[in-house]
Amino acid sequence: MLASARPFLTLAALLSLAACTGAEAPEGGAPAGDGAKAGKAKAKAEAPAYVPLQQAIEGAPAPAILLSQAWFLKDANGKPKPGPARLQVWRKGADGWQATLLEDGESNVFHKALATDAGLLTIAGEKAMLKRWSHTAGAWSAETLWSKSWGGKFNRLRDIEVGDVDADGKDEWVVATHDGGVIAVINPGENGAAPEVIELDAKPDTFVHEIEIGDIDGDGKKEFFATPSDRNQANASQAGEIVAYRWDGTTYTRSLVDGGAETHAKEVLATDLNGDGKAELFGVLEAETDAAKQVKTPVRIRQYTPQPDGTFAHTDIATINDRQTRFLVAGDFDGDGQTELVAAAMKTGLYLLDPSTDAKGVTTWASTVIDPVSSGFEHATIAADVDGDGRPELIVAADDQRELKLYRWDAEKKAFAKELIGRLQGDTITWNIAFTTL
Repeated sequence: MLASARPFLTLAALLSLAACTGAEAPEGGAPAGDGAKAGKAKAKAEAPAYVPLQQAIEGAPAPAILLSQAWFLKDANGKPKPGPARLQVWRKGADGWQATLLEDGESNVFHKALATDAGLLTIAGEKAMLKRWSHTAGAWSAETLWSKSWGGKFNRLRDIEVGDVDADGKDEWVVATHDGGVIAVINPGENGAAPEVIELDAKPDTFVHEIEIGDIDGDGKKEFFATPSDRNQANASQAGEIVAYRWDGTTYTRSLVDGGAETHAKEVLATDLNGDGKAELFGVLEAETDAAKQVKTPVRIRQYTPQPDGTFAHTDIATINDRQTRFLVAGDFDGDGQTELVAAAMKTGLYLLDPSTDAKGVTTWASTVIDPVSSGFEHATIAADVDGDGRPELIVAADDQRELKLYRWDAEKKAFAKELIGRLQGDTITWNIAFTTL
């Protein structure tokens, strides 16, 4: 059960219908009716429309945590309805961490926000919109860079990554969409020109969940990876794939990394573990469930190794007894010179995956629980050097506990120490975390 005490099945159904979830109404929501039909009609007629908040950021630039969120308020009859897309901005000042809100009434969820040289980019759902935001003289302004509908039941931009994927020396934006199967490679416009959008692999009733960019063969050119699957279902497995794309000088060629009918991945990670210039590739397979919605095969974390013939071999490096694990991040958290991974499972906590390689070059992974009481439907997590000491910390949004928290390695205790940054509002799912200066 989530902290709101609303059954999870109800939340999952809301997710599949509205790209967000809800529970108790947040403060400031519309008032409930009085139970009589006339009273309900009057309350509905008099209920004030919610006005999206765009709160000013004050003071000099400061470290900032960006939480991309969906949330619910209540209508005049007390029923939950999606609120506007929300970005919660936590900034650290002399008085500690303080939050402000940026909301957009044109959509009902921000799936991700990224701070780039081109500005603060957000991707949204219901409507599918890519926007660039700027903050000047205490006010926010936005420019819509790309918006489109593919004619399906849903209309969402689900993930975005930035990198030079066509080896032209300039970054592109690679975007995953629901539910027309489209993966879009966007070349940002220069000098005021509109962006150029290349749409790949359109397929009806297909959800693309994740984009990841990395050079896995060490040739100095970046590949990108995506995770298309069948339509989302509440508490049921869907078939899906992990696919790779490479620029051949003319177009983006597609190859299969992994796939099956039993389950799918919503998380992939490309990171250079050993500093050899090649990114290692990992995927997280959701649990397989049976007809009774019971876990048959738990979450599996796999490492993929490219083969000379263009295929990929895989090794399962860890299993997690949970339904899903949607964040996998990398960092040398303990300062020993070895990059570790942290997996954020939906219900069973945060896991540290620590690799060690023997004299024969065989790598094994030790798994330990960082915090068993940390959970959330997405359980958004990021590794970032928050305090500027050259070593990353973990930032975690635990929606079940309504906590935004930071974990820092304690060398003396040889464990992570937890610090509470602030409380998260109920009726909210945090879809992603970014760290920047704002």
